[in-house]
Amino acid sequence: MFIIPNTDTLKCPITCELFREPVTGQDGHTYERDAIITWLKKNGTSPITREPMTIESLRPNHTVKQLIDEFKSSSSQKHFLFKFGVDIKKAERRAIFQAPGKAIYRAEWISKPGPAVVLLKIDGAKASREASYYVQLGCHPHIVHTYGMVENDANSLMLVQEYASEGDLAELLRENEFRPSQSVLLEIFLQIIDAMVYLADYGIVHGDLACRNVLVFRFNDVDPQQNLVKLTDFGLTRASTLYSVVGSTAATTLVVVPLRYAAPEILQNSGLSNYSEKSDVYSMGILMWEACSQGQLPYASIEDDNEVRRYKLKGEILNRPENCDETLWNIIVRCWHRQSEARPTFKMLKQSLLELQKRWAAARINKFRDAGAGYLADALKKNQTLTTLYLPGNKIGDTGAKYLADALKNNQILTTLNLLLCGITDAGVQHLAEALRNNQTLTTLHLSSDQIGNAGAKYLADVLKNNKALTALYLSGNKISDTGAEYLADALKNNQTLTILDLQANNIGDVGAGYLADALKNNQTLTTLNLEENEIADAGAQKFAGVLQIIQTLTILELRGNKIGNAGAQHLVEARETNQTLTKLTF
Repeated sequence: MFIIPNTDTLKCPITCELFREPVTGQDGHTYERDAIITWLKKNGTSPITREPMTIESLRPNHTVKQLIDEFKSSSSQKHFLFKFGVDIKKAERRAIFQAPGKAIYRAEWISKPGPAVVLLKIDGAKASREASYYVQLGCHPHIVHTYGMVENDANSLMLVQEYASEGDLAELLRENEFRPSQSVLLEIFLQIIDAMVYLADYGIVHGDLACRNVLVFRFNDVDPQQNLVKLTDFGLTRASTLYSVVGSTAATTLVVVPLRYAAPEILQNSGLSNYSEKSDVYSMGILMWEACSQGQLPYASIEDDNEVRRYKLKGEILNRPENCDETLWNIIVRCWHRQSEARPTFKMLKQSLLELQKRWAAARINKFRDAGAGYLADALKKNQTLTTLYLPGNKIGDTGAKYLADALKNNQILTTLNLLLCGITDAGVQHLAEALRNNQTLTTLHLSSDQIGNAGAKYLADVLKNNKALTALYLSGNKISDTGAEYLADALKNNQTLTILDLQANNIGDVGAGYLADALKNNQTLTTLNLEENEIADAGAQKFAGVLQIIQTLTILELRGNKIGNAGAQHLVEARETNQTLTKLTF
């Protein structure tokens, strides 16, 4: 049975994003294909009804796919410019939020179904230029998505933005509807910081980081991966490299200084020259304190804002919340250094929190080393039911990898093996690669954040040339450079099963990007390629842009956090306009 979608059901209930490849399960609900397969491999039940459900029961939902295609086509043809009263209307006359120069209304599509949305009305002479930045920035997964602009009148403009059904983070915390664990908070902080790294890369200052400006699309008190937040209401307070891409050099001035969240240099002089990435980092520290304090207003015991200002200028800081690990607290305090240049950048802050996340994850796992892996391997040789084995954060090393590799040679049941952060080097990969030559059941292999270099990449590449089972290979956070990328690219030319290749946070530059781009010309199966946080610059971006104009198989290409400048960005933007299959491009 297919469920005919209304305006609220063009998004996957798991990812909270517009469908790309919608499928319907035996529960009658529609999901994004990759998301529901991942869910079913782990849980085996419907995410909604909790009844048993199988991957084999999934069927393409052509009705939803057609509606999504029509919505995207219509938006593109209108150049993301809609007409009020023709394409879209207010669902209610009263605004659900109002502030000077801004109002938000629930909205409804008129002509065709679309995702649940709100109308953000911006007043002022620069409304049109400011709105165009929202459209450009909305492609980031943790920045609220803007579908387009709505013509209204000469001095105001409306934006069509996705609707966050769970509201903002501040309200959820204060109402005690959401009582997140520290691990969940850490995941939320990382999502926000990921968006801020993206803004900072373009020289954009948010200017008003606070829990009230974090929209919540999905939340779970204990499971970090079940949370999704997006940043909204960024101030765009200074000139940005992005402006040259969208053809403008305008900037928007903040009208009201968020005093309790603002950095000391802003309180001393609120001129635009004092707004910077480092002032946003200061505010991020306040946001983290606020979230750890269950949404409590910063400096709540001080009613007079002028007194708060004097207190902060003296160098006084907030007290450590009860729900705040000492290491996390030390990271927060570094964000509040009185000298802005002594504060971390958002990239540095992200790295610190990622390391903390790894330590916390490792602390929750029962540690075992080589011997323990040996016992597991012996069991796998005889086991005919276990399909998924997760061992992240254990220190099994190369010897443990060898034990598991020997087991894989005889086991024809296991489909997923996760060896994240297991201390495996090229030698361990060699053992695993030898096993995969004979194994035809393992479909997903995680070797992220280990110690794998170019030699290990070559072992895996040799396997990919002949292996007909592996569909997803995760190698993020290793030491693979252009040479390793060349090995993998050569394998991709012959491999016709791999659909996901994750090489995030390695050492791949323009040369390696060129090898991988050329390989895509001959590969017909790879749909997702993640090269975020490598060393790719304009030349590599141009290589991918050229390929995107030819191929029609890749759906996701992630290049964020590299060294791509305006020229490379322009090539990618132009290529995206001609490519009919790419649904996600980040850079």
